[in-house]
Amino acid sequence: MKTHYLCCIIMAALLCGCAQNEPEHTYYRPLTSPGGKFALLPPAVQNTVRAQAGMTELVSVSRMGTEESPVYMFTFSNPDIYPTLFVAPDGSVLRPDMTVAVGASVDTIAASTGSGIGNVKMDDLPLPVVVKIRDQEPTAEVDSLTRLTSGLAIYYSVVFKDPAHHPRLLIRDNGSLIQ
Repeated sequence: MKTHYLCCIIMAALLCGCAQNEPEHTYYRPLTSPGGKFALLPPAVQNTVRAQAGMTELVSVSRMGTEESPVYMFTFSNPDIYPTLFVAPDGSVLRPDMTVAVGASVDTIAASTGSGIGNVKMDDLPLPVVVKIRDQEPTAEVDSLTRLTSGLAIYYSVVFKDPAHHPRLLIRDNGSLIQ
């Protein structure tokens, strides 16, 4: 009986000796990486960066311009080979003075008119648009998605299979609901 108590006391002492307090880590800035920011960009912007820079190391991603006309700026690890890249939301490559150097591909936007229409899949939508659709109509089944552009502004028209109960949505690429 005494041996049993002695074993329990030794076991408890060993277990207490193994317990340690984890050090506290205080983060003052959000833990973001260029890759994390890149994943949240519109698909047309991502495709343009991949086409222009391939798999080179991305150092930073910045959003410039206004809410209506954003411009994405990318810097790479070797600026001599890959200079700073400016991309419009439609995938057009811009010069540093913000004039178009290489227009977006025809399947992305009708470059000659400055506005375009295109059908897209749910997987191609920017994350803020998907979140807004799920917030507005969580139980509705999507019938069609159309990408609309006007200048540098990108919109997504969402039509549901039951329009009587789920009206059409028009959502900006940043997730703001237009109507």
